Amino acid sequence: MILDHEICIINGDLNYRIDTMTRDAMIRSVREGNLTKLLENDQLLKMRKRHPGFRLNAFNESPISFAPTYKYDVGTDNYDTSEKKRSPAWCDRILYRGKGRIRQLDYKRYEVRVSDHRPVSGTFQLRIKSIIPERRRQAWEMCEQRFVEQQRKIAQNTQ
Repeated sequence: MILDHEICIINGDLNYRIDTMTRDAMIRSVREGNLTKLLENDQLLKMRKRHPGFRLNAFNESPISFAPTYKYDVGTDNYDTSEKKRSPAWCDRILYRGKGRIRQLDYKRYEVRVSDHRPVSGTFQLRIKSIIPERRRQAWEMCEQRFVEQQRKIAQNTQ
């Protein structure tokens, strides 16, 4: 199970949208740089606040400081102008967990115009376990010695 791992990073198109705002109001907020208003209506953030048992609550997400990454007209900086006129959203996300062993250093988007999404990235600092061969050998020898001593005690008690 994924939650059995000590360090986990989930990233991709999680498909969460922005609720309760009109498309025009969303685009206006993006142009004005009013991300706070949009984030207040982000489905993922709302789910995390309202539902303590929500599985993604086990993960962290760094604060979002960039415009919504979806839905663009390919090759442009225009949000969807097709007949569907899809609303902007932060579909593309990075969530992580790590029992105090992971820290996200940045979270940003890139202005790559080959898709209807803008890619996001995160840089992480991880504290990983390492094995020092000499200390491992010493621990092994100590365990072997204790095992031999226990075997002797058991043998003496059974005679």
